Amino acid sequence: MIGKIIKSQKEIYYVLTELDTFMCKARGVFRKKNIKPLVGDNVEFDITENSKGYITKILDRKNEIKRPNIANIDQILYFITIKNPSLNLFNIDKYLAMCEHINIDVVIIVSKKDLADEKDLEFIKMYEKIGYKLVFIDNYNDFPKNEILKILDGKTSAVSGSSGVGKSTFLNNLVEDEIEIGTISEKSKRGKNTTRHIEIFNLGKNTNIFDTPGFDSFDIDFIDDEKDLKYCFKEFDNNSCKFNNCNHINEPKCKVKDDLLKGFVEKTRYENYLLLFEEIKKRRQTW
Repeated sequence: MIGKIIKSQKEIYYVLTELDTFMCKARGVFRKKNIKPLVGDNVEFDITENSKGYITKILDRKNEIKRPNIANIDQILYFITIKNPSLNLFNIDKYLAMCEHINIDVVIIVSKKDLADEKDLEFIKMYEKIGYKLVFIDNYNDFPKNEILKILDGKTSAVSGSSGVGKSTFLNNLVEDEIEIGTISEKSKRGKNTTRHIEIFNLGKNTNIFDTPGFDSFDIDFIDDEKDLKYCFKEFDNNSCKFNNCNHINEPKCKVKDDLLKGFVEKTRYENYLLLFEEIKKRRQTW
């Protein structure tokens, strides 16, 4: 039989088919080959006489991300907040760079818009100007359900972002199952992670959404060479500089630095590019 892994807990995988959902284990051969089935994987599995399921083959993956470790994603809904918890532009740009590198579309969900000033909301629209879809929501008083459902329609989407940014409340507005909602720690002003496992919810034909554990930080291990980072910033004009191998840092007649001076490239984005460039370079040099 063929199905999709929609949930995993320890070594049990819940595989959804057109008929039913089956609880399965992975055959020992996967462990020997150091291969782990992921939520989102399309798999072949057998059902034994005692109704136990065993995954026998993982079908080709469209893509995979490491944190959270999921597969076959069409787009990511990346949650950020201006306040409670506070905005972190460096983490945003790092995450967007990762998604660009592995070619996954991103929709930026600005949650808790009711806590932000108009000036802050206008500032974050810089991401809209460079091509990212931006959606502002108030999970409790102004939830744009119809707009969200159009964004999700016909796709497998993953909900991602730091703990406490409103992901669980967002999902509760979309799915029938009740999802545990946490609070913000008063001591750290960071969210308490309430999602304990990765799970997929079906919202209609060919429309699925992941519930994934929140994260506070991640390693920039998705890219090996700092010289490839420039291709992960979609507003950079990488083909108009004097030198073909321009990294847009110290090279003369650099189109990106010229665009920076003219205001076509946001200063914070460029500064975060430089920080990421050095982070990748240092990591490579310590290999």
